[in-house]
Amino acid sequence: MPKKDELGINEEQHTKHKRFLFRRQKRRRRNQKPDDAKNTIKRLIKYLSFQKKRFVIVLILISIKIAIDLSAPLLIAHTIDTYIIPVDGGAPSVTGVLQMVTYLILMYIVLSAFTYLQSHVMIGITQSTLKKMRQDLFEKVQTLSIKFFDKNKDGDLVSRLTSDIDEISNTLTGTVIQLYSSVVLLLGTAILMFSKNWQLALISLISIPLIYITTRIISKYSRRQHRKLRYQFGDVTGYVQETINGHSIIKSFSEEERMVDLFYKENDDLAKKQIKARIISNSLGPILSFINNLRYGIIIGAGAFFIVLNASSFTIGSVTFILAATTIGTLAAFIQLAQKFDQPIRQLSNLFTNIQNALASAERIFDILDDDAIIENKEDAIDLDHITGHVEFKQVSFSYIKDEPVLKGINLTANPGERIALVGHTGAGKTTIINLLTRFYDIDDGEILVDGHNLKDVTKQSLRNKIGIVLQDTNLFTGTIKENIRYGKLDATDEEIVEACKLARVHDFIDQLDDGYDTHLEKNGTNLSHGQRQLLSIARTILKDPDILILDEATSSVDTRTELRIQEGMNNLMKGRTSFIIAHRLSTIRDADAILVMEEGEIKERGNHHELLDLDGIYAELHNSMVEEQVPIKTAS
Repeated sequence: MPKKDELGINEEQHTKHKRFLFRRQKRRRRNQKPDDAKNTIKRLIKYLSFQKKRFVIVLILISIKIAIDLSAPLLIAHTIDTYIIPVDGGAPSVTGVLQMVTYLILMYIVLSAFTYLQSHVMIGITQSTLKKMRQDLFEKVQTLSIKFFDKNKDGDLVSRLTSDIDEISNTLTGTVIQLYSSVVLLLGTAILMFSKNWQLALISLISIPLIYITTRIISKYSRRQHRKLRYQFGDVTGYVQETINGHSIIKSFSEEERMVDLFYKENDDLAKKQIKARIISNSLGPILSFINNLRYGIIIGAGAFFIVLNASSFTIGSVTFILAATTIGTLAAFIQLAQKFDQPIRQLSNLFTNIQNALASAERIFDILDDDAIIENKEDAIDLDHITGHVEFKQVSFSYIKDEPVLKGINLTANPGERIALVGHTGAGKTTIINLLTRFYDIDDGEILVDGHNLKDVTKQSLRNKIGIVLQDTNLFTGTIKENIRYGKLDATDEEIVEACKLARVHDFIDQLDDGYDTHLEKNGTNLSHGQRQLLSIARTILKDPDILILDEATSSVDTRTELRIQEGMNNLMKGRTSFIIAHRLSTIRDADAILVMEEGEIKERGNHHELLDLDGIYAELHNSMVEEQVPIKTAS
């Protein structure tokens, strides 16, 4: 029987739909240009604005630190021109030099203290910002429709919630500080350079346009490659997760070698994208280094020329050039300032790769936050109170892929308390009907009514609160058995939980465990058998006490003895409740009030068990096939 996802969907059309979406998504990623960097940065800044006060403190600390840092070259120039090679012709002073050295040591101690404080505050800002971003992202994921999960692999979503957030964390923690300090340091250094010697300052700034153009060109290509890299990383993560989850299937089909080959291809693509992205981004450093080294040579040569000339002006032909006063101390200070001017440029080039990675990660996160795959409540939608369970499908049509209908003009009526069974071959559309009733998808045409209310006119939450679902694949959460069952009714008492478990015929099993209802379940209840997990799921639904019940292959994962044990409890549960049953055992549908036989998205036959056998149609064929082969009827949708 085809394995279903956690919503019980396994129709061929849906599988085809998911593959179509995956291929379209991959093509879109391959061809899509990176989003506007300015817009992405603005949105990141908006998140940082929630920590305005602390951020202002960081900026003040950085500004003070830079002011202290820029004072050092001036102090060194003063020391050289006053105490080592006095410009007034006086004798050198060891005492003065020692005094200046003491001041320098104190300045650097204070500098270190401010650096520690700014880092400490910035870490708090980063983690608070990421906490909000992670919360917004998780809340958004909870609102998205099933269609969104069809077009995105689980591993890729996990990658966005974890590694992409971590990438932004690493960038915000260090890069934002360095980015701001680099800009302030550039401005502060430029001001001091012009104040000391405007001619040498102009010579230093000649390289700025070249640096800007080079950075602009490389950044354009680098961010595009880093975006592709992040998506490929998500694909690899998704592949690894799917492989781990399906390890038993892989081994049972002896597909280990093929899976390794497929991973090799994905991993090879990742490595190639990493190499390409790194080569492009890392090329910026050497280029800027060459430009700056060339600039140093020009500055030293020009400064030496001014000192040797030792004049306030010189004339070439009829043109007279006015020179700023230049001393050895001034040149030494200027070289240090030029190095400090170079420092933020080097920092920016080193930060370049981190920034590109962070922007690519932020874009992937904002892709989710901006996704419109949401089934919205109407503004005037009402909440369903108690309902009787009257359900109508009127000329309902639906398709996963445009122009490839899965359901065609479905009409059905379920009166309050009736048991409606859906049967048919694989891909007939049975489970799709169930998922439209729960409004996991919106229909293309027609209308679905519950107690006379169109599903689009009621809130999704109130609708789903009235429906209880038991799926073939059971999802249990990490925690105790009691906590998992209470998921059906968060305010349930221990007595209500025990009663629900008795109805599901699972109480005796739980009672025999050492820790009873406090037994801790491992991931998805892997320390229990499939049948035991199924029984817990049934108990959880019983506790919810819904008005409409959906049993989607509810007993397909338990043995015959277990099925007989729980049948009485399930019958008690279905009394007075409208129930939709998809099952492959005759015992679960024999007593249904109506059995709907589906084929190719249409209801071909209606009636009870005996009427359909007398009709000698599709249902009779399915029944006879089961009897003759002694295997369950394949009705997975």
